[in-house]
Amino acid sequence: MTRTVNAFVKNGPETLMRITTLLRKRGCNLEGLVYKVEDRDSLSKLTLTVGVENDDLMNNVLLQIRRLQDVYEVTV
Repeated sequence: MTRTVNAFVKNGPETLMRITTLLRKRGCNLEGLVYKVEDRDSLSKLTLTVGVENDDLMNNVLLQIRRLQDVYEVTV
């Protein structure tokens, strides 16, 4: 199953690294990634296309992403 996740995150390479590492550790397949710097230099919009085995795994991943310090908003 493929899901699209949108997130507003702090602009910086460490934020992207934390999210992709989280996906790798949970066994998710990262099928697409778009990282766009917004008008305000401190925020970026991150769009991920993620392949997951089931909804429980996706819900767990979303909870973990929302707990990250540099993530401000996450939607599916």
